[in-house]
Amino acid sequence: MKFQSMQLNSQQQKAAEYDGGHVLVLAGAGTGKTRTIIARTAHLIRNSVSPKRILLLTFTRRAAREMTSRLKHLVGKTSQGMLAGTFHHFCLYTMRKHPKWFDIENATVIDRDDQVQLMKLARSDFLERQKDSTKTSKKKKKADLPRASTLVNLYSYARNTNRSVRTYLEEFAELDEAGIEKVLQIFTAYEKRKVFNHYLDYDDILRRFAKRLHEVEKIRNHIRSLYDHILVDEMQDTNPLQWLILDGLHDPAKLFCVGDDAQSIYAFRGADFQNVHSFIKRIPGSTVLRLEQNYRSTQEILDVSNWLLSRSPLKYGKKLTAHRGKGTKPQLIDFDDDLDEAEWIAEDLVERHEAGSAWQEHMILTRTAWGARALEAALVERKIPYVFIGGTQLMQSAHVKDLLCLIRAAASHYDELAWMRYLTLYRGIGSVTAGRLIAHMQKAPTINDALSALAENVPKQPEIVQGPRSILKNWKRPSMALRAGASFLEPILSETYERWDARKKDFDLLIRLAENHYDLIDFLETYALNPISTTQASRPEQDDVVTVITVHSAKGTEASVCYLIRVQPVCDRRLSRA
Repeated sequence: MKFQSMQLNSQQQKAAEYDGGHVLVLAGAGTGKTRTIIARTAHLIRNSVSPKRILLLTFTRRAAREMTSRLKHLVGKTSQGMLAGTFHHFCLYTMRKHPKWFDIENATVIDRDDQVQLMKLARSDFLERQKDSTKTSKKKKKADLPRASTLVNLYSYARNTNRSVRTYLEEFAELDEAGIEKVLQIFTAYEKRKVFNHYLDYDDILRRFAKRLHEVEKIRNHIRSLYDHILVDEMQDTNPLQWLILDGLHDPAKLFCVGDDAQSIYAFRGADFQNVHSFIKRIPGSTVLRLEQNYRSTQEILDVSNWLLSRSPLKYGKKLTAHRGKGTKPQLIDFDDDLDEAEWIAEDLVERHEAGSAWQEHMILTRTAWGARALEAALVERKIPYVFIGGTQLMQSAHVKDLLCLIRAAASHYDELAWMRYLTLYRGIGSVTAGRLIAHMQKAPTINDALSALAENVPKQPEIVQGPRSILKNWKRPSMALRAGASFLEPILSETYERWDARKKDFDLLIRLAENHYDLIDFLETYALNPISTTQASRPEQDDVVTVITVHSAKGTEASVCYLIRVQPVCDRRLSRA
């Protein structure tokens, strides 16, 4: 077969064709790291490495899809069979192939929203027990417990950084010893609820895989035997658990890790850029290569970046140069407040547009959605069309959660959260009644037995049982199951939510997405691990819009004019507005 070729610079080509052992490629922003990974994979396939022996780990499903698509263009159908996806996808995929090894035969994967709901229940149960077993002195101030969402964050961070939960709480949580003991009891209750409901949360996927990989030689040897090359994208964003996974997989497989220690943005999720800085120490005999020629920016922009890196106490050891040469020097503009800043940006956008620039040539970067509120107000006031990327997740929309809870309820009668949400959609069924019905169903050996038991307990509302049964009839036809579920719930949801005609269009999107999955479990787990972003603002019909985007969503995006809002200057000298 004739392979397509790629144009590579000398640094990219050296990395792509490296023929030694383990290698870390330090790739500065815009230096073509994705191109290099793709070229590396193509090089391996052209040199008779079977695609089935190559594992490509990325940080988003979108990145994996882009890489496999571009690889297919280079080497054709020869690339089929290569496993590419996120760490979570790889771990869950492997565990699902060997469910008994990992004890996940009947597990339901839950997302963060479900984690918070489950933590709320554990927290409430703990407080009720406290109320029953102790009498707090009126003189003694009762210690406040963190909210459920905060508890989930604390627990998740401790586990992703592979620390003792107690040690982490002692170091980072603002709790006294009594408070720590209470939180630990809540975490224990949370774990018990997970086990009882056959739940697997987001962090369990990595923890369970890493634990079994390192503790069970049979499992480790089998998984290691599957791959000769492991390629990792965005290495700087790996956390200690992900490092443990890589540490358990390499040798004889060779690691090819690409990352930029200056772009680590997921510290709040436990990412540890030391996985890059300590690579050589952790893997003796490994090699570091560098990509330093930037194709995205002009030199003036890179000069700012290089200057910032030089001010860091960490030694990054690279200096970016611009393939595009010189351009316009960035401006740092000082404002009194965010309203003043928003007004200036809106005025500047209008002036540029009136001078002939398309709206789509402009991008505004914000750290958080909340931080862009004043800006959005200014854009709306000036009637500037825009789209916000990186905010609300489609799968977190209330009406979508309602449909998904019906799917999950049909999948497992142990799924307390899904059944609670589904049952309470019906008039006359509150949380207490729903809890009683769920407890009765959970005693049944199978989902069909559970539905029969439910039917006996709600004889005057047979439609309640009809919903899950309509899903089960189409279990191996995911798109038809979604269509049946959406049709079944529409009479209820249309009375529950405003703007229903707009909302139900989301169901059409889900139905189309489901066409790419072989069953509903595959569909649910894919989007639980990789939620789809939707816009927070009203999206105009035309494509010519200003993009407002969170920094976390902006990696790899480009625009001719970029505004970075709410910057905190690190230099003493302030630039004028000129």
